[in-house]
Amino acid sequence: LTKIRGIFPYHKILLAYYSGSIAYGINDEHSDTDVTVVLEDFRDNIHLNLGQVDLFIFSKERFLARHSFDETITAYHRSSTDTFLSLNRTLIHMDPDFKETVDKLLSINHREFLLKSLEAQLEYGKSRYEITKAFKSHYHFFRYRGMIEQYEKTGKFELVCPEPWYTYMIDYKNNWDNIKGSKYYDLLEESIEFIENYIEGMKLLELG
Repeated sequence: LTKIRGIFPYHKILLAYYSGSIAYGINDEHSDTDVTVVLEDFRDNIHLNLGQVDLFIFSKERFLARHSFDETITAYHRSSTDTFLSLNRTLIHMDPDFKETVDKLLSINHREFLLKSLEAQLEYGKSRYEITKAFKSHYHFFRYRGMIEQYEKTGKFELVCPEPWYTYMIDYKNNWDNIKGSKYYDLLEESIEFIENYIEGMKLLELG
């Protein structure tokens, strides 16, 4: 917080929490530390790299827009909206005046949140996949494949990735740039197709 206040001395910190791999519970000694910060009287959103720490700074308005998956927010930022759901274990700071807003945001429509999250991940992830199959961030396809199975069992959108998808996710994340990682390419392709079909099925149910 001291570092953030030093960078933004004229803005009140409404919310700060660990995001990225910490939020997903898959961080290790090689992971950067991602922190999402919401500032009062700030404009737009920016990304600051401070060595091993990445700050994702949002105005209150842009943060709320991201939470509603507004398309004025880039797919890159929309695809990580779900990290907010880890707040019970990743909270760094919350201004008391922002607590009511946070509580409302945590009260999600699980089905709608899943659909919007999948769409954002597919948009961002597939744009990178079309460049190369060898990107570390492709592990999210396995993460979401597992989370879909979790949702089908519980009816809740949770940051829980059951087996075998958890193992696939971690193994690919740790080996994306070597021969072992390349063995997952077919499963990646299958998972992308599965997610695309699942999204289509969810939309057809809405129309029905």
